[in-house]
Amino acid sequence: MPPSHALETAPKDRAARHSGGEGGTRRRAWLFLAMAVCCGATVANVYIAQPLLDLFAQSLGASSASAGIVVTCAQLGYAVGILFLVPLGDVRRRRPLLLVLVCATVASLLLAAAAPGMAVLAAAAGLVGGATVIPQVLIPLAAEIAPADKRAAVVSQVQIGLMSGIIGSRVIGGVVGQALGWRSVYLLAAVLTAVAGAVTVALLPREEARKGMPYGQLLAGLPRLLRREPALRHACALHGLLFAAYTASATTLVLVLGDGPYHYGSAAAGLFGLLGLGGAFVAPWAGRFIDRKGAIPITVASLGLTLTSAVAYWLGASVLVLMAAGLVLASIAVQWSQIANQAHIFAHVPHARSRVNTVYMVVVFLSGAGAAALATAIYGAYGWSSVCLLQALLAALGLIVVPRALRHDRRTTTRT
Repeated sequence: MPPSHALETAPKDRAARHSGGEGGTRRRAWLFLAMAVCCGATVANVYIAQPLLDLFAQSLGASSASAGIVVTCAQLGYAVGILFLVPLGDVRRRRPLLLVLVCATVASLLLAAAAPGMAVLAAAAGLVGGATVIPQVLIPLAAEIAPADKRAAVVSQVQIGLMSGIIGSRVIGGVVGQALGWRSVYLLAAVLTAVAGAVTVALLPREEARKGMPYGQLLAGLPRLLRREPALRHACALHGLLFAAYTASATTLVLVLGDGPYHYGSAAAGLFGLLGLGGAFVAPWAGRFIDRKGAIPITVASLGLTLTSAVAYWLGASVLVLMAAGLVLASIAVQWSQIANQAHIFAHVPHARSRVNTVYMVVVFLSGAGAAALATAIYGAYGWSSVCLLQALLAALGLIVVPRALRHDRRTTTRT
């Protein structure tokens, strides 16, 4: 057995070294802001291809359907990067690790911008996705540096940047691509990644050399973490189901808006998606609440909002304001749930935050991918109302998991 007690206390020691009085508090505030911006700028790299498919096809002489391989490669690369690179955050100094990831991401974006054909562009997109896992290294680090009584609030601040990058990338990518061409989008992404990454790395506190385990042992331990840590299993189930519900409707929403009675084009549908930023305005409140009362109440509220969103979506098939309400509610729910469940696992498994974040994100990512495929098939066969029913069923399954998670939390609190 590894010296688990030593591992568990190490994050506390590092957090103490990062404090540094009033000056340290100001520096941390700037650091957390830089982390949020960096998360938004880098996670956007995974999604910028989505509004550019027609431009790829026109420029590179391919069909829009075949251009979709660029999006697929970016998503697969991101999943591979999370699995194989993010665990290093537990055993390597984060400044050099992040610097390498930033440089690799910028180089991959420049390769994409210069791609002469679809095959090279798809390969470059996979490299971009694999290298730009920077947010999944920064979020556990932010939880480590943050004071214990403000951990969820800090995680929520960084998550705002992350979600803003995901949503904003689709809109900005489409607008810039239409005006200046798709290569300009990748060049802009390279500049933003370089600047945001350089500032964040410069502000990060220096760490002493860290004793790590062999890389193979590090990866082999990931399934054991899922087996040994009930809090991790509960978080994976709760947010995995909620994220699947969110993805099911988000994937097919553009199809609904493009059909009757709305008949919106892709640009208008993309701008409609900006309503998803509504979740960013209430995320800080959720973080502060979690720090005071715990994660489970926010998780329950998120599942309730997802159920309500499903009803609003269903009625919104013919009433635009209800469709908008469904999108806002779903966006708030997914952000609250992400903040709550990540803060939960970081608090329960402090000695392996990067590794539990790896397991958590891989499970959530696979849940979303499966839900997207299922929702597309259901929409084609049965229509929008069936997708809304799928969203509601997934949220209801999440509510079934809540009592088990609550019992574990109470037992843990009683022992401590």
